Amino acid sequence: MFLNRNITATVYIFNENKVLLHMHKKYKSLFPIGGHMEKDELPIETARREIKEETGLTDIEWFDAAPDLELQRGQLITPYFLLHENIGKEDDEIIDMIFAARTHCWNLKPDENESKEFYWMAKEEIEQAIDIKPHIRNVALKLFQILKI
Repeated sequence: MFLNRNITATVYIFNENKVLLHMHKKYKSLFPIGGHMEKDELPIETARREIKEETGLTDIEWFDAAPDLELQRGQLITPYFLLHENIGKEDDEIIDMIFAARTHCWNLKPDENESKEFYWMAKEEIEQAIDIKPHIRNVALKLFQILKI
């Protein structure tokens, strides 16, 4: 059996005590920023590109899940979580790398074809919202906890 596996990068972007979610056009529920990795991209490059396309943000500070190894070579920013998900048909899967970042900018300028419906949400709002998928809620709440936001 052939499996159609894709790698995606998802970014939970924080500003002060809020996380950014947007209304996903296809799934009609709140999602963090993210998308599919293109050929020859590293996962963090996918995350940067998706942030730029979906929000217009460029002033991003990354939270790194791994300590600095102080190597004399490139150390990639480590995602906080890796999820393996079936996204539709039985043989259609993604491996999603979940990153966390911070911005100090509230002004969003998404590309023309991207969602324009954004929400900066506090932890309490995430807990109470009904239009968030359970795994997105759980990851957001866990990042609030881990990052002490």
